[in-house]
Amino acid sequence: MSDFPSHPYPWQLQEWQQLSQQIAAKKLPHALMFAGAKGIGKRHLAEALAQLLLCLSPIEGTPCGKCRGCMLNKVQNHPDLIVISPEEGAKGIKVDQVRALIDDLGKTAQQGGYKVVVLEPAEAMNANAANALLKSLEEPAANTLLILVCHTPSAVLPTIRSRCQMRLLATPSSEQVIHWLKPLMAGSNIPVEKLIEAAGGAPLTALSYLESDALERRDAWLLNLIRLSTGQISAIEVAAQWQKDDVIALVEWFLVWLHSLMRWQLGVEQVLMNQLPQDLRDRLAKVPAALLHRYLEKILVSKRQLLGVSNPNKQLLLEEMLMDWGALLRSAK
Repeated sequence: MSDFPSHPYPWQLQEWQQLSQQIAAKKLPHALMFAGAKGIGKRHLAEALAQLLLCLSPIEGTPCGKCRGCMLNKVQNHPDLIVISPEEGAKGIKVDQVRALIDDLGKTAQQGGYKVVVLEPAEAMNANAANALLKSLEEPAANTLLILVCHTPSAVLPTIRSRCQMRLLATPSSEQVIHWLKPLMAGSNIPVEKLIEAAGGAPLTALSYLESDALERRDAWLLNLIRLSTGQISAIEVAAQWQKDDVIALVEWFLVWLHSLMRWQLGVEQVLMNQLPQDLRDRLAKVPAALLHRYLEKILVSKRQLLGVSNPNKQLLLEEMLMDWGALLRSAK
C-alpha cells in the first residue's frame, strides 16, 4: 500500500464502496461518525475519504495523485482539510479549537470544492466544545463534510451523535488480519495469533506491537497479575509498579485480557489464557460471568476517568482495580 494517495484497508472495502456510491449520487451527508474499536483504521478511512473529496480529477473513485489538490494533500498542506485533535500535552479538544474551526468553516473553500474536517477522537471534546460544534452540525455549510472519528460513541453527546450519519466499523475477522499482517512480519518469530489476540483483534494495534517492545511490557504486566492472583505479591505492590508505566495503555491491555477471559469461559480457545498456570485457570473458570461483566464495566469507568479531565490519582485507581480483582477471584470459591 502506497503512502499516497491513501486507500482503504482490505477490511474496509465494503464501507468504502458505500461511501463512493454516496459521493457519485451526491448524497453524502454533511457529517459522518466513524465509530469502532481503536486500532482498526477509522482515521485512515477518514483521510482516504478526505483525499478523494479534495481531488480535482478522481479516477474511478480514487484520487488521481497528480492534481493540485492531491499535491497539497501529499505534503499535508491542503487549506481545505482541517484536522482537529487534542493539542500536545492535552487530553481533550478545547472549545477554542472548535470556535476556530467554526470560523474556518464560515469561509469559502480556497480550492473551490469541498471543505473537509477530520475530528479525532470525538469523545475528547468537553461539554463546551461539543456544544460549540452543534451549531455547525445544525446549520451546515454547502460542500462541507465533518468526519468525527470515535472509539466510544456512548461518550459523545447524544445531540452530536444524532446529527451525524453513524458508520459502525467492525473489527475485522482473524482471517482478514492474518492475511494482511503476515507479510509484514517477515523475520519475526512471534506467533501471529498471539500478536492479534494481544491487540484485541485490532490490526493496526497488532502492527504497532510488532514494531515496539509492547509485547514484552504486556508479558511483564501479565506476570505481575499472575503473582497477584496466586498470592505472591499484594495489590498495593503491583499498583506501585504499574503507576510508573503508561497507565492508560495498561488499562486498555487489561480490558483486552478480560475480554479474552470472557470468551475463554464460553469455550473459545484463547492464546492468552494458555500463558496462565493450570491452578489459576481452574479458579478463573469458576468466576461467575455476571460478576466478571460488572467488573469489566467498572474498569471501563476507570478508563474514562483516566482519559477525562479529572486527573485521578493513578496509584489509588490501580489499587482499587487490583483489590477488586482479588475479590473477584475469591468469588470463585
